[in-house]
Amino acid sequence: MGAGLTQAELAESAGVSERTVSDLERGLRTTVYPSTARQLASALAVADDVVSEFLLSARGLSQDRRVGAKIGPLPSVYRSFLPFRLTRLIGRERELASLLALVKDPDVRLVTVVGPGGVGKTRLAAEVAALVHDEASAATYFVNLSVIDDVDLVLPAIATCVGLQPATTELVPSLARRLGAGRSLVILDTLEHLLDAATGIGDLVAACPGLTVLATSRTAMHVRGEREVPLQPLAVEAGVEGEYGAPPAVALFLDRATAVSPAFPVTPATRAAISEICARLDGLPLAIELAAARVKHMSLGDLQQNLDHRLDRLVGGPRDLPPRHQTMRAALDWSYALLGGPELRLFRSVSVFRGGFGRDAVEAVVAADPGGRGEEVVAPLSALVNASLVVVESGASGLGRYRLLDLVREYALERADAAGDLDALRCRHAEYFLGIAERAEPELRGADQREWHARLLEDEANFRAALTFSLEAGEAELALRLAGALWMFWRWSGLFREGRGWLDAAIAAGSGCSPAARLQALWGAGWLAYHQGDYWRTNEAGIEMLELLSADENGLPRRNALTLVGNAALADGRLDEAIATLGEALAACGDARSGWHLGTSLLNLGTAQLRVGRTAEAKQLFARAKKIYEELGDRHFTARALIELGYAAMADNEPADASTHIQRAMEMSEQLGDAWSIAEGLEAVACLRSETAPEVAALLAGAAERLRDQVSMRPHPPDAVINRAHMDRARTRLGTTAFDQAWAKGRRASLGGVMEMAMVASGD
Repeated sequence: MGAGLTQAELAESAGVSERTVSDLERGLRTTVYPSTARQLASALAVADDVVSEFLLSARGLSQDRRVGAKIGPLPSVYRSFLPFRLTRLIGRERELASLLALVKDPDVRLVTVVGPGGVGKTRLAAEVAALVHDEASAATYFVNLSVIDDVDLVLPAIATCVGLQPATTELVPSLARRLGAGRSLVILDTLEHLLDAATGIGDLVAACPGLTVLATSRTAMHVRGEREVPLQPLAVEAGVEGEYGAPPAVALFLDRATAVSPAFPVTPATRAAISEICARLDGLPLAIELAAARVKHMSLGDLQQNLDHRLDRLVGGPRDLPPRHQTMRAALDWSYALLGGPELRLFRSVSVFRGGFGRDAVEAVVAADPGGRGEEVVAPLSALVNASLVVVESGASGLGRYRLLDLVREYALERADAAGDLDALRCRHAEYFLGIAERAEPELRGADQREWHARLLEDEANFRAALTFSLEAGEAELALRLAGALWMFWRWSGLFREGRGWLDAAIAAGSGCSPAARLQALWGAGWLAYHQGDYWRTNEAGIEMLELLSADENGLPRRNALTLVGNAALADGRLDEAIATLGEALAACGDARSGWHLGTSLLNLGTAQLRVGRTAEAKQLFARAKKIYEELGDRHFTARALIELGYAAMADNEPADASTHIQRAMEMSEQLGDAWSIAEGLEAVACLRSETAPEVAALLAGAAERLRDQVSMRPHPPDAVINRAHMDRARTRLGTTAFDQAWAKGRRASLGGVMEMAMVASGD
């Protein structure tokens, strides 16, 4: 044996059979029970700093194995996906090499790629992001700013993409802590309409020594340390050769033309014609792609004749636009003029979408249009895709999604406005997404909660657009209903600050709206405030709800109001008041037909009872809540009820029962892929092992803290009291220095390895 012990000596020292030791040494057994592993670790004098790895190895596992691979992506991970590179980057080799050198230079911290619309800034930045990511030379994040219009949301958007939704307004320090000193690259795409955020971006760069920001914009930020990189159109003249042995602009046209028409002839004559077309289009990549998409439907000669005729009349454009902006507008005018009636209407209709959109959404918006009633959208939508006016992507759900490039969307909006369609389109768009939000709201508490959250996440930008329109247009009832339906989505996503902003604005605008809409919005505002630690606002929202209700009115609105007031009291340590109020909330639920609300009221009251040491009452309430959640299929709250049962068992010194409940919760959370449940489970396992394995407890608690940072979820105040007490015990047993080291190690550990460790530690 490596420790200098014989099999018999090790077996005797560890208190296990000699056969067990023999089978392990000969490889006849690859795993052992957790309790056996701990006995062997003690007998072998395994050092504290490697005991967790030893425990994993004892089960035939390793820190590198990602059992947590089944864990779904955090919302922030979804948002920071790098853009799809649907086409090859052509003719930008020199610019790409230059940008890569800049973003890898530690002395260059802020780079802005500047150029006119349609010149390819986003496509170039996406290529830089992908290459840096593939090389793993820096943590890479891509922030699409085209889907937001509020300067105050720029830093929160960056925070979301890097995995942080801080509850405080001090975003720059929070982001600096999150990014750390390691190398990171944040790409801010389409910044030109948000230039007032430049100061905050500069402050962020100054606070993060390893951070480089690469922005794309039609205008530079003009802040200290900024390196401007002008992006010129593609070269058209002969002698600058790239792919196809042709100038970059011609090579781009040929590549896109052969993609839509594989038999497209590449001859000296076609090259000469294409060169003239590209010159007329000033070498702008987007304009060239729009023209090349037409070779599927017309000859090159017809294309050249039509394009020249259109540009001759339109290239002058508005005189206050730079020449290349005039050319781009002319190219879009030309593409628009070639559309048929159904395509024209559909092009204007899809202008109201932000980010991506699905075909169902298009059908809903167009079907309500008197001019498009009964029209089939598949054919005109396909025509827009073929004309390169609409891009097809694959959504997170696996279904196809569509998107307009930013410049094309701006143009489509102008056309919709000129046709007098815009207000009606925005109204139908908002009503459609209100329907989606209200349908999803109860589903976020059911068996398909994860799938519904993912669906809402895909349309996050559309919800923003719908809220913006409803508030600007004075549609207060629509805004109030929409914000009230989305509060649980914002809660799941950790978007507490943004969600509260929308809710507060809707509540302020909707003073004369229906009580039902106000009650729902206040309920959401109170809970988002609770998760930010603003218990005063939680209490205020609950009181305002009670004031809207008549004295004899009962049911869910009263239950919701009392729940806010009671939980605020519990968070503030007013325990008797909390128990009384949460008891009233439970009584207001009525019978089991109240479903999820009844279960949650049982859970809330049980948490308060546990806080004052009434474990018997708490256990009964938790067990009833768990049964309701299981019947509903809400695994998130089933896991939470199991954790509370585990805490109650620990309080009664019943470690076996506590272990059973907490291990079931961990298994459920892993299957669900719910980061919130996982964080709560890790803390529960840490409490469970605070005395028997304090080093493991500290490590798990550190990992839970990091995960909470990522989803911006504060622990429920009663749980935090329990967690602090157990961590104080672990610190006492382990010593402050060792405890802090283990905690820090947990914050650095991979989620998969931590989950394995928690499964081992919860199994005794």
